[in-house]
Amino acid sequence: MLRIFIWGTGMIADLILNQANVQGVYEILGYIDNNSEKCGKTFRGEKIFSPAVLNDIIPDKIIILTDYFDEIRRQIDVQFPIMTNLVEDKTFFFRQSILCRYKSDKNPEIQKVLEHIEEDGLQVFNYNFVDKYKHRKIDVKYDLRCKMFYVYHKNKKLYFARFLDTETKVKQYYLSLLIEQDEESPHRYLMPEFDVKDGDVVVDVGVGEGNFSLDIINKVSKIYLIEADEAWIEAIKETFKEYQEKIVIISRFATSIDEGKYATLDQLIEEPVDFIKMDIEGNEWDALLGAKNLICRSERIKCAICSYHSDFDEILIKNVLESYGLNCSTTQGYMWHPDMLRRSYISLKLCRGIVQGIK
Repeated sequence: MLRIFIWGTGMIADLILNQANVQGVYEILGYIDNNSEKCGKTFRGEKIFSPAVLNDIIPDKIIILTDYFDEIRRQIDVQFPIMTNLVEDKTFFFRQSILCRYKSDKNPEIQKVLEHIEEDGLQVFNYNFVDKYKHRKIDVKYDLRCKMFYVYHKNKKLYFARFLDTETKVKQYYLSLLIEQDEESPHRYLMPEFDVKDGDVVVDVGVGEGNFSLDIINKVSKIYLIEADEAWIEAIKETFKEYQEKIVIISRFATSIDEGKYATLDQLIEEPVDFIKMDIEGNEWDALLGAKNLICRSERIKCAICSYHSDFDEILIKNVLESYGLNCSTTQGYMWHPDMLRRSYISLKLCRGIVQGIK
């Protein structure tokens, strides 16, 4: 049994420890906190120590459960250099559980992911392709006219919502987009054998910043841009202002009902379409239930539907698309998505990124 100190006694530590498999699996030596007022008290039934306890006790691991991982890691490097290699971040417990869950899985794709997790820790994308973005330089610009940041994305201006109000935030966000759509990513919407064709009518459900639609804007005849988050609408209008004849912006939630801000794709779109891309934070299945007529009357349709937001989304999405007459497959590779969207727990499952449906 690993002997561990847990560094952190705040909300993040409490949340993770409520979710993680810890009791009876690890010997908790105690908690560490830099706040001297907490030292000597208890947290979750165990004593809180100052960092000086590491002068007397060498654990097997030090698990940092705060948002200040880098700062605490540097503190340990300086004060306790012999323990540098013992430090783990807040994904540690979930990493160990996933490795245990899949250790007997014979799927070579899963084994490749496990090898990466063992070597580099647990991330959303557990593949080497992510490394090429670590030092990627992003030239972020600011438009004084509309007071929004933008980048040149494949020689086109891509604007960002006002809540991304620093160059650093924009850079981090844009890098995450590049990683998602890397040619090796499980989250990649398009590929040579599954692509948007010239003249297609496309529906982008969950536009966000609009990188997917901007990539294909020159090929298509029309794109329905469906985005419920008003914070993104202003940026979308700036990004696509030169393509007014091709775009229809709809600020609604795509669901299975028509009521107020909620609307079905069947109600929103009357013409047949050729491609639907959907990324709406775990509500994809519900939105597809409201798209039956649209999909069934579209004779040569393709769908790229995100399937990683909840543990069971792949099955639900495949079932509904197949019931509409589509043949389904998934993109290669797996993702780990810890956000608690349609579940009340942090997932311990590796999920496929995209369900592809084609008629």
